[in-house]
Amino acid sequence: MIARFPERSLVIRSGSDTRYFVLKTWHQLSVIGVAALVVIWSTVASIGFSWNYDARLAVESELAMTVAENQAFIAQLETDQKNAYELRQAYNAEIRKNEEWASRFNAIRNASDVVLEQSSPETIIAFIPWFQSQLDTRIREVEQTNADLTQLVLDMSDSVAEISGRQAPESLDAVGSWLSNVAADLANAYETQTEAMEVLHDTMTQTLSKGFATIDGTPLSDPEFAGFSPSFGTGGPLREASGGEHIFEKFQDRSDRLMILSQDLQALQSLLACAPLSPPVDYYNLTSKFGNRKDPFTKKPDWHEGVDLGAWPGTRVRATAPGVVTFAGRKGGYGRFVLIDHGCGIETAYGHLKKIHVKKGDSLDHRDILGEVGSTGRSTGPHVHYEVRVQGKPVDPYQFIEAGRYVFKEQELTVADAK
Repeated sequence: MIARFPERSLVIRSGSDTRYFVLKTWHQLSVIGVAALVVIWSTVASIGFSWNYDARLAVESELAMTVAENQAFIAQLETDQKNAYELRQAYNAEIRKNEEWASRFNAIRNASDVVLEQSSPETIIAFIPWFQSQLDTRIREVEQTNADLTQLVLDMSDSVAEISGRQAPESLDAVGSWLSNVAADLANAYETQTEAMEVLHDTMTQTLSKGFATIDGTPLSDPEFAGFSPSFGTGGPLREASGGEHIFEKFQDRSDRLMILSQDLQALQSLLACAPLSPPVDYYNLTSKFGNRKDPFTKKPDWHEGVDLGAWPGTRVRATAPGVVTFAGRKGGYGRFVLIDHGCGIETAYGHLKKIHVKKGDSLDHRDILGEVGSTGRSTGPHVHYEVRVQGKPVDPYQFIEAGRYVFKEQELTVADAK
């Protein structure tokens, strides 16, 4: 080895400088060894690299395939998760829909149970044919009812036609327009009658006003006694019709008001028929008024429950209103005495009569003779003691006599006008 690798000198000259390096044998062997190791390592590494390259390529290819498969699996997994979520949502929607259908089915069952008054099947499979059968039955009943209603409408149209004088419609389709025409005719008739009732209202109001004026100032004008209040006014239209008031409402309003007026008029006529509005004698002298006076015998203050009407002895005494004799005969200081019940809570009394021409229970008309003027009983001279009692309480008879003068004066004027 020493012979092959003797010491060698390495001269390095740089300009004028020269350097000598001695390469000993072991240095050379070390360099050769290192170089040999490098060569061997390079060779082994190259051979190993050559051997492992194909394996690496295969591994890389397999790894790429694995990555691709994993990515595809992940994508499929994501798709499956999305599909599973959608399926879950669809499933929940179906569940809610089924619950809603179940709720509706129960509601339909409950409603059908109430309407049909029967217990319906609990399952849909059994309920559907049962409900169809019930529905068919109801449809047939409704169709029959419609047919009956159609016939009823036509029959009613015939009845309306007889009342209105119009020819009845031939079909149900024509009933609507036909009834509109009839309604228009009725509206015109109601309008005419309403106007006529307004005129009648004015006339009745005037009649009531005059009639009530007759008893005004007498106890009979008290609403509690008369049974009505003079709220009818003095005439004129009932009231202005509002723009939205229907003619039938106007007619009903006028009819109601006329009904009230007619009731008041009947009450007033009944009251006037009972009222003693004429004096018991045609010619008289008022010798003693109603109320406080000096007693003609004792000369002391006294209460006089009637009026004394002086007249010639034997003068005819007449009933001042229609009535029934409830007493006829002697009665204490009244002498010969007659009491007449005129109804309506009104009585008249006639005292000091010379003769009595009636008896108890006789029915008298107005102006019928009941006796003659005298001076029987507690009397200072020939006269008739005349009383008017309302509800058993004496009132001033001269109020009625004065009211009667107005009535009979009006009657005389009417007769004179007629002639």
